[in-house]
Amino acid sequence: MAYLEFDNISIAALAGAVPAHVQTLEEAARRNPAQVCSFQKHTGVLQRHISVTRQTSVDLGYAAALKALEKAGWEAQSLDALIFMSQTPDFNAGTGNAFIAHYMLGLREDVLAFDIPLACSSFPYGLSVCSALLQQPSIKRVLMLSGDTQWHFYENGIPIAAANGTFMFGEASTALLLERHSDNSPLRIALYTDGSGYKYLFNPLGGARNAWEDDKKILLPNGDTHTPFGKFGYMDGLEITAFSTTKVVKHIHNFLDTQNKSLADYDGLILHQANLQIVKTIAKRLKISMEKVPVSLDRYGNTSGASASLTIADAYAATKKDKLSLLICAFGTGLSWGIVSLGIRPTVIEPVFTYEGRFEEGYVQPAP
Repeated sequence: MAYLEFDNISIAALAGAVPAHVQTLEEAARRNPAQVCSFQKHTGVLQRHISVTRQTSVDLGYAAALKALEKAGWEAQSLDALIFMSQTPDFNAGTGNAFIAHYMLGLREDVLAFDIPLACSSFPYGLSVCSALLQQPSIKRVLMLSGDTQWHFYENGIPIAAANGTFMFGEASTALLLERHSDNSPLRIALYTDGSGYKYLFNPLGGARNAWEDDKKILLPNGDTHTPFGKFGYMDGLEITAFSTTKVVKHIHNFLDTQNKSLADYDGLILHQANLQIVKTIAKRLKISMEKVPVSLDRYGNTSGASASLTIADAYAATKKDKLSLLICAFGTGLSWGIVSLGIRPTVIEPVFTYEGRFEEGYVQPAP
């Protein structure tokens, strides 16, 4: 276990942006009552925010960053590092989202900026990297952006029907501002990896290894056959559910034992919003009431890398309390997962907001 302890990290602001367009389950399922009922029962998703103007995670991240900077009372020029957590880059992986966000925000040339290509588990991993950077004397303020958009997984711009499962995924980006501060609650992070589980959640045709294959039915390393649908990847739902409701639960217990704490010591348990069944099963096995486990996926869907931080913003922006103690667990591709214990003041949390703008310079046009 990679276990990290920090006693000098302060959260200065948290903001989350989503596209303005709301797609309901009835709309996606073409008002098929049986399909609507089945999908709602298994996932808990009733609607999601999706872009109808081809916004990207950078567009939403830019908006979230501006809102967070305003909340903190910071100038963009005061930032020393920018980390972008995403699996949906604007361009190729090498031309990272962090570079585009750096340009859009007008940051200094001596700002460190890079991407980490994680989605669902990005919050604990990104927070660990940002906190480690803040131990350096020259780095005092860090911006962590997390987010993914899904519209490029749709065929011809038309959202795939709910029966194909992609309705479960919403679009969002969040911005977290961190600074080095001696007077702060302890931050504790545990990180885990099981590389043998890569084959349960990945895009077999998404990189160089199988670039020669087309979209015909293929045989996967775990023995399953898979027919790629556009650019959407593969998920072994049974394996992912088993992993998240057994191994993840076990390590939450271990983490609490290490801290000499119980769930009663926390104001809330924030879980990656994979689907409602997984969230409820984890809560049941941890013996914690759902009243202390916020749910955002019913209105925003599974927002991948933004999931954990968006849920915090959705649940606690209006909380009337001096400080919150939260336990956060996010899990996903890799397989990778992490657990975080932190304190945050509700006054630094901005309510989730909608944004319609986009970075027009990045869109190519037909040559004359």
